[in-house]
Amino acid sequence: MLGLKYKHWLLLLAALAALVAVNLALRPRQLFDDPVSAVLEAADGQLLGARIAADGQWRFPSAESVPEKFATALITFEDKRFRHHPGVDPLAVARALRLNLRSGEVRSGASTITMQVIRLSRGDKPRTIGEKALEALLALQLELYFSKDEILALYAANAPFGGNVVGLEAAAWRYFGRPADELSWAESATLAVLPNAPALIHPGSRRDALLEKRNFLLDRLYADGAIDSLDLALALEEALPEKPHPLPDLAYHYLETLRKAQGDKLFSTHIDPFLQSRAEAVARRHGEAFSTNQVFNIAAVILDVHSGEPLAYVGNTGHDTRVHGENVDVVQAPRSSGSTLKPLLYAAMLDEGQILPGMLVSDTPFHYKDFTPSNFNHSFDGAVPAGEVIRRSLNVPAVRMLYDYGVEKFIVLLQKAGFTTITRGADTYGLSLILGGAEIRLADLAEAYAGMARTLLGEKGASPLSRGAIWCTFDALTELGRPEEEGDWHSFPSSRTVAWKTGTSYGNRDAWSVGVTPDYVVAVWVGNCDGEGRPLLTGVGYAAPVMFDLLGLLPATGWFKRPSDELEEVVCCALSGHPATELCLDDGTKVVFTPRAPHQPQPCPYHRLVHIDTDGRWQVDADCWPVAEIRHVPWFVLPPAQEWYYMRSHGDYRPLPPFHPDYAGGRGSAVVEIVYPQEGMRVATPVALDSRSRGVVFSAAHSDPDATLYWHLDGQYLGETVHGEHKLKVVPEKGRHTLTVVDANGHSATVRFTGL
Repeated sequence: MLGLKYKHWLLLLAALAALVAVNLALRPRQLFDDPVSAVLEAADGQLLGARIAADGQWRFPSAESVPEKFATALITFEDKRFRHHPGVDPLAVARALRLNLRSGEVRSGASTITMQVIRLSRGDKPRTIGEKALEALLALQLELYFSKDEILALYAANAPFGGNVVGLEAAAWRYFGRPADELSWAESATLAVLPNAPALIHPGSRRDALLEKRNFLLDRLYADGAIDSLDLALALEEALPEKPHPLPDLAYHYLETLRKAQGDKLFSTHIDPFLQSRAEAVARRHGEAFSTNQVFNIAAVILDVHSGEPLAYVGNTGHDTRVHGENVDVVQAPRSSGSTLKPLLYAAMLDEGQILPGMLVSDTPFHYKDFTPSNFNHSFDGAVPAGEVIRRSLNVPAVRMLYDYGVEKFIVLLQKAGFTTITRGADTYGLSLILGGAEIRLADLAEAYAGMARTLLGEKGASPLSRGAIWCTFDALTELGRPEEEGDWHSFPSSRTVAWKTGTSYGNRDAWSVGVTPDYVVAVWVGNCDGEGRPLLTGVGYAAPVMFDLLGLLPATGWFKRPSDELEEVVCCALSGHPATELCLDDGTKVVFTPRAPHQPQPCPYHRLVHIDTDGRWQVDADCWPVAEIRHVPWFVLPPAQEWYYMRSHGDYRPLPPFHPDYAGGRGSAVVEIVYPQEGMRVATPVALDSRSRGVVFSAAHSDPDATLYWHLDGQYLGETVHGEHKLKVVPEKGRHTLTVVDANGHSATVRFTGL
């Protein structure tokens, strides 16, 4: 008996399994596989832009729900028992049979909304009795697996609405210029009757039939209690739509970039439509002004720091014409970085304790292999605080900083920061990496600064830098003036604190500006898509004004809180920026916040104890001056080359007194330095029109402004220079040479160079 029951259970389970298998086999697959339009939606769901589908139809991706007004109007007009029947309406079938038999022709098909979904999914099949029967069976099956609301959504997304408009949402925008959930009762009724006769939407005499159908439906809605008498009266007064509206076309390049990467579909974004519209207007206004200098392209992006998503995205000044590459999305295009990477190097060196914010960096002529950088204004300051190097975007000190930090290590840091186009090695980029030797994307630049901001805020970010280093860097970048990039520089008035950096690539081809607050990052590029450089095209003069105008569109924010737990206070020399020694006290000290690092730079190397006579006229020692009358004074002394340039911009700098004529002690080793040429340099000699060499001006520096220097080339005496202006015109032959400079006391400096 137990065995028999067990067999019965097995048979029952097998039957159930077979039934499940059949149901799964019969379950409708994807009903519609027609290509859809690429659609870009704003943060609030508004339509920003769309592209026609691959088959030439305006067919928006299916929505999850159908607006209540349209659903009510559609059910009232097409299938009043839709909510209650199983896919086929027996009463409607009986009524259709009676009507068709009475008239002797097909007057009614008794199609429910579910059956119409099936018919739409099967294409333009002949309307035969067999086809109708199959539609009914498939409709019954569809109702088993889909809810009524899902079936309504399928209908709304795929019904024809006239011309090349398919689906409710596309129709709402094409005929009424707004989303379906904002349509009036009259507009919803118009679209509800349209799939029944889609040709009626076109201008012509048949529009009277469309009006009649719409008003008939409105009357039924009133009779059913869906609308009141006032709604009916107002709806009957509304006119039918005229010619189709153009669809919105904001953030054109953003949509093109998204669909290129992901195909045509619905893209829900964080874009703010109002901000996007105003940002595009700012770009157009500046673009018109810049075009007078033959500068035609602007790209800009405004990021939400917290999400990292764009709130406004201007891929180019326009896209209506392609004369100047307006169709290119420059936000994604690799361009020479200019000086925009300098703050990251500054922060990285702070993190490792290689520099402090005010520590002096040498700003004298520099040569490495075949690379000889120059500052924007082609001058030198001798020595500059590290923070000022990034504020003023000085090239030569920045190259020295990268040399000390290491190119390969900096490349790894940039890759971790999100610069996706920096993919080559140190041998390729070299030290020019910090001056624009690599190409970056505006999108990556904005995200790198947003990542730093998120890290500083304690949010989940992608910056490899510490909070302390980022805070010090942003603090250095809050200064408003940027005098170094152009002679006619100007400040940008702002009611808010913003850390910002500009950049200009070689040949004035790319102008950059990026600004960051606790909530927003604004990044701007200005130039020509074809790479043509233009005079005066700089980050300060072109990109920064656009950036500040865009910042002006945003709500004011506060500023970053200082991360005291990741900073330490260091007492630094007021002049050198190094940790102070006792010798620095006379010139003053200051407390500096700096990241906690594994080590700190060496104590101030520039203050040293100098022995001078009573009047401070001479440097002396016990051999030339009475010991009791020798004064021991702390003195700020820069290396000769730095000193030579530093004195020209720092009138308060005090050079050391000369040595007493009878001074017999050692005088140190760094009293003379060759400024140009430098070790290993290749020196080209200019040639005049008569093919004669014009020669090259060599220069040197000495710690004693009254010193006389004697010049020798390959052991041959060239001449002497005096009184601090140690410059000598030389005509070197082709080949390798050795230049030696000697003072009267035998101190010398030597470099080897190659004449071209």
